[in-house]
Amino acid sequence: MKPIVTAASVAQTDQRAQHEAQIPALLLMESAGLQAWQVLRSHLTARDSSLLFLVGGGNNGGDALVVSRYAYNDGYRNQRIFLLGAKPSPSCAAQLLIMETYTVPFIGEEELDAALSAAHWIIDGIAGTGLAGPLRSQSSELVERANASHAQIFSIDIPSGLGDQVPVTAPSIMAACTVTMGALKSAMFHPKSRARCGKIIVVNPSFPPAMIEEMERVACLAESPVALAPLRRDDYKNTRGHLAIFGGSPPYSGALRLSSRAAFAARSGLVTLACDDQIMAIVASEAPSVMVRSASGVDPAAYDVLVAGPGWGGGRAALLKRLLGTHVPLVLDADGITALAEIIASDGIPEHGTLTITPHLGELARLASALGINDDKSPRSFFSMIEGIAERLDAILVVKSSLVHIVEPGRPTIVVDGSNPSLGVAGSGDLLSGIIAALWVSGNDQATAALGGVQVHQEAGRRAHEAVGYYDSEHLVDYIGTVVKEAER
Repeated sequence: MKPIVTAASVAQTDQRAQHEAQIPALLLMESAGLQAWQVLRSHLTARDSSLLFLVGGGNNGGDALVVSRYAYNDGYRNQRIFLLGAKPSPSCAAQLLIMETYTVPFIGEEELDAALSAAHWIIDGIAGTGLAGPLRSQSSELVERANASHAQIFSIDIPSGLGDQVPVTAPSIMAACTVTMGALKSAMFHPKSRARCGKIIVVNPSFPPAMIEEMERVACLAESPVALAPLRRDDYKNTRGHLAIFGGSPPYSGALRLSSRAAFAARSGLVTLACDDQIMAIVASEAPSVMVRSASGVDPAAYDVLVAGPGWGGGRAALLKRLLGTHVPLVLDADGITALAEIIASDGIPEHGTLTITPHLGELARLASALGINDDKSPRSFFSMIEGIAERLDAILVVKSSLVHIVEPGRPTIVVDGSNPSLGVAGSGDLLSGIIAALWVSGNDQATAALGGVQVHQEAGRRAHEAVGYYDSEHLVDYIGTVVKEAER
């Protein structure tokens, strides 16, 4: 897994590289700029591509000037530089002196609109990772103008305006590609910031590798595909686990069918659906492979793993308390999460067994509110919030958005970078809860089931999108079994 670190950790490593490894700051900047140029060059289609460099006064601006110089040396002469800020850092000032010997024009405000309009690529060197608050007005306005242009944007280190302590509601660059220095930054992996980074490429600006390894990890990016132990030759339905899914209501009887079909596709041997009496006949006719029981008459303790919440509707707090009180391993989804928030708000955190919770961002906010955990909308606050919820509830969280954050108390958060909006359809979450529960009930530990379930769900979505474009959740089930089979190693 790739480490995800804070900006402060990278800044500390930069200082260590200079003082402990005796690497001059300008050499680090030169290396960063050269590697950024090598990535940018791979995206350019012609030597007459129009390049507009937006250069702030900090070291991020110095990096951009190095990129401009290498581009010029490689024959890319159609460049403009717009300099923002009157007090450059020492390293940025040194790069400005070097650029005086080049013929790249520095433009003023009166020429900026024309340059923005003509640019094929905008190189964003306005601000780096060290922001402690939103961009100032002049930089913020420049960001908005760059985003409104038709050019693609290449960000150096991080899209300007993003930062660990900066609310993601503040203006920031929308990059097509970001080259980041040393390690992935946590500010890139807030649910609302990831899309602003585009493709992310990590380069090492000559930091000693041991120092990179020593950076404190906020999270890790999962890259390896899921690997599952194959079924034994003598496995059959009773050895592959019995899963009970509590859910469904008159408006949402299909959620149970989706969750159960996903569970079977992910290798569960037996599935019982526990639902309201008034929908039992409908559910039974829609799901012939499962056993359908009245939720009021089911003994939850008779099953290996429970799922609660898909299509449940409101008013389920009493039933959820009963399920939690059995201490049977439980995957809590959808309306079950809302019921848990209601219980916490009225009675405090209930006793429970091993628990995995799969909230989307709205459900996450309900849990945070019930627990009195605040979120100021910054990446630092987001990671602190999800870690705090997992710790307080003694549960694994699987936080669903354009990314998935898997949070296990006492361990670094795992991020799965799906970025597949085709998965954002009704019922997709019901499938995920069924997959996670099936992997859990068939012999994987809780953490492996959570990560493996997310990876199976993401890969099934990718394949479905490639094969048919857009789809409903029932169609997505057809890909789950194949993905699980190929994951068996």
